[in-house]
Amino acid sequence: MKLLILLGALLAALPASAQTRLDDIHARGVLRVGSTGDYKPFSYRTGAEFIGLDVELAGELAQAMGVKLVIVPTSWPTLMSDFNAGQFDIALSGVSVTAERQKQAYFSVSYLRDGKTPITRCGNEARFQTLEQINQPGVRLIVNPGGTNERFARSYAPQAQLTVYPDNVSIFGQIVAGAADLMITDAIETRLQQRLHPQLCAVHPERPFDSAEKAILLPRDDAFKAYVDQWLGQRLANGSVRKQLERWLAFAWNLEPLRQAIDQRLLLAPAVARAKWNVQAPIEDLPREAQVIAAAVQQGRALGLEDAWVEAVFKAQIEASKTIQRELYAQWRREQAGHFSDAPDLAKTIRPELDRITTQLLRALADNQAVLKSAANNMRPLEAAALSATAAAQALAPF
Repeated sequence: MKLLILLGALLAALPASAQTRLDDIHARGVLRVGSTGDYKPFSYRTGAEFIGLDVELAGELAQAMGVKLVIVPTSWPTLMSDFNAGQFDIALSGVSVTAERQKQAYFSVSYLRDGKTPITRCGNEARFQTLEQINQPGVRLIVNPGGTNERFARSYAPQAQLTVYPDNVSIFGQIVAGAADLMITDAIETRLQQRLHPQLCAVHPERPFDSAEKAILLPRDDAFKAYVDQWLGQRLANGSVRKQLERWLAFAWNLEPLRQAIDQRLLLAPAVARAKWNVQAPIEDLPREAQVIAAAVQQGRALGLEDAWVEAVFKAQIEASKTIQRELYAQWRREQAGHFSDAPDLAKTIRPELDRITTQLLRALADNQAVLKSAANNMRPLEAAALSATAAAQALAPF
């Protein structure tokens, strides 16, 4: 309440012309936030959803303003052009404050101070302690395009063999695989990625090569900046931002593909139910279920997964899907539902998608074997729980 009173007094004292952007957002009822979805722990896109520290902060800012949050996907190469084109109101994605960006926009007060440092395969740390060591023709330096990482690499290591790799999510796997020697990125990212990839080690993250600040990219609107600074400053003062950062740094990022695959499979259950309902087919098809499980076991074996474990996991997924279908059938009988015009073709549409999800789920199982028995304790809740809490619990039971 005190924050709202202070903000109200602040806005009242400003000339009406300075309130344009705030008025626009409130009139629209939506705060549009640009985010890249490829920079853990700040912003990560999982399916259609964005998660991370900055996504959480964006939601809290929208709530404080009394408007709805809409995340607008952007990228590092197009961040400023998308911003200047009016595609979003602000950007929250682990954005670094730079002089180039300040020519085109305001920044809020900073919420993190960081700097660039290398990450490489463990055992190679001594080779890349200094920029002089890195700036050599024989060094294979990899970088994601369009952001401060690429600009730093081109400025300080022009002699190195530079590879611009388009996917900032999988780029660290290139170092693990030996396709590159190192990457230079923000120290906070190197700390997180060395936890996610035990083969990688951050090089002196406590002593980065430079210093930079993370802040919210804002339009050139004094009233809006004052509002955001007041809101963010209070959260910094009470320590909530620091606690949120620590939580996202400890988040089980590696389990997100597993959670997503389980969720996606369950979220297909209503479509499966509609297709079966239209032809009055039974929900249970034991021969088909046995076929699906056998194929998954065979795929899993090639990935080093135990047959019994794969069988248990897929039995649980199938049972969970049937639970949702049974609940829908019961509802439709009560409602005396007719034919569904939007029901998909099971053979042509649904089963290929289920096959794709099966591959994703098995890959996620193989990548997380060490933590599978307790994985559910670390995963975010399933979206499918909104369809059926019972089905969500069934799907996660093996974990």
